[in-house]
Amino acid sequence: MLKASSFGEKKLRALEKIGFFQGERNVNKSIWIHAVSVGEVNVALKLIQDLEEILESPNFILSTTTLTGARKAKENLSKNLKHVYFPFDLKFICKKFISFYNPSILLLVETEIWPNLINVSNEFKLPVVLVNGRLSDKSLKKYQRLSSFFKSSFNKIDHAFVQSKNDFERFFEAGIDRDAMSVSGSIKFDINLMTLKNFTENEVNYYKEKYLFVCGSTHPGEEEILIDSFIDLNKDNKHLVLAPRHPERFGEIKELVNKKNLSNILYTEISSNPDIKSDVTIVDVMGRLLDFYEIADCVFIGGTLVDHGGQNFLEPAFFNKPIISGRSTYNFDEISKKLSDLGLLKFISNKDEISSVVESIEVISDSLKKDTNLWLNENRGASKFISKKVCKEFNLI
Repeated sequence: MLKASSFGEKKLRALEKIGFFQGERNVNKSIWIHAVSVGEVNVALKLIQDLEEILESPNFILSTTTLTGARKAKENLSKNLKHVYFPFDLKFICKKFISFYNPSILLLVETEIWPNLINVSNEFKLPVVLVNGRLSDKSLKKYQRLSSFFKSSFNKIDHAFVQSKNDFERFFEAGIDRDAMSVSGSIKFDINLMTLKNFTENEVNYYKEKYLFVCGSTHPGEEEILIDSFIDLNKDNKHLVLAPRHPERFGEIKELVNKKNLSNILYTEISSNPDIKSDVTIVDVMGRLLDFYEIADCVFIGGTLVDHGGQNFLEPAFFNKPIISGRSTYNFDEISKKLSDLGLLKFISNKDEISSVVESIEVISDSLKKDTNLWLNENRGASKFISKKVCKEFNLI
């Protein structure tokens, strides 16, 4: 709550986390979707879009945990969609939330297992459905170490739409019945990434004729490695773009770049200072990463040089960009392996491998673009499948 307030969130909004809700009790039935951060919110918004095509005048409650997720949700509010902060997982707060917002179903995006919330939902006879479910081996082992605590929670999930057969088996081991699961694929394939063209004229000119090495959603411990590899990189007009995963780290990264004696500029300074020369752009706003992926010459996926499991590999793949990644990819294990098999993704382990691989990357061929786009198209359709099944199985129509 303190963190939310310190980053500009209204204190009354932050108090939603402990059960202080604004406005009047919701008398209409709502579909409650919980999404942690930006990636999950994108999944939720796609699901909402497809549910709106099926249902007549639906109401949605979209809850988020992080500030970045909240910002993304608030950018997409409509008359049918209300954003709230996810309540702390305490029984009395969960009961207040469900009583106040009156949802008819709870959709948890990816791997949001909250024992008290699931137990309270069962008490209220509120169906709990996991959508776009994924579970890595690492996460499964964590749950199994506390199986006496978590297994009953998994068992109380009414249905789980999981991304792959491997996820299916892991969720079964965690405690969800086989009959209560469907392999649906990933909704992230369905998210529409049309050509964005959001850069101003000054920004377009600033990056023109530069070789852009875009590092997206980076985590602590990665930036210094990436900066050192960039310094060693033998490319004409090279320019490094650092887009950290968490907004509170902008200042920290600027200090790190300064220590390496690299000229740098904040993204928000470019439009008003288009003539300033720099080696590095620090992306100090959220929600612009896709714009940089679109114009990138090479993309690094953050959360892979440290033990985080990686961020979204599909976003640069949609733009047919060459991708490099560390070895920690358990959040996108099958997708990263497929992109590697196609030849779009190269794995690296240290700064020397990064600069060597980036220097050896060639322009993406038309045949590779065709193969990548074919694979992307073949995997679309999860959102519509889940929407139709949820509406039918849980009598939302």
